[in-house]
Amino acid sequence: MLYTIFLLIIPVSVFAGDCVGKGDGVFEIGCRSYLTCTGGVAKVTNCPNPPDPNTVYNNRTKTCDTPAHVGPPCGKLEDCTNKPDARYPDLFNTCHTYYTCQFGTYFGHNSCTPGLVFDFKLQTCNWPQNVLPPCGHYIPTTVSG
Repeated sequence: MLYTIFLLIIPVSVFAGDCVGKGDGVFEIGCRSYLTCTGGVAKVTNCPNPPDPNTVYNNRTKTCDTPAHVGPPCGKLEDCTNKPDARYPDLFNTCHTYYTCQFGTYFGHNSCTPGLVFDFKLQTCNWPQNVLPPCGHYIPTTVSG
């Protein structure tokens, strides 16, 4: 089991810190982190940045910023107070993004790969034809017998 978890973490870490094919600059990884590439060397910066524990990545300024200065989905803080630990689709963004709640705390938004939507049942991004409404258009059929 530990090996499986380790193997699942490696590709994400490698992808998150990859400057191959990118010039120098700052690139969004998600609402809570960004990648700075300088001369092909990658540096990942995670928000929040102290002293403010609720900062998110601002694509306009290329830094961590308060959510009030950032447009949706990153600037839209969700209330996770009474929600079970899970990922939830952003219905306002037609499910192309999702947010995470754990222990009643909001942990930010993430984007699905273009063309995919968030599948609440599987807790991952998926093709719309495989996802139940309101995010997808899969309608299960019943077999009568």
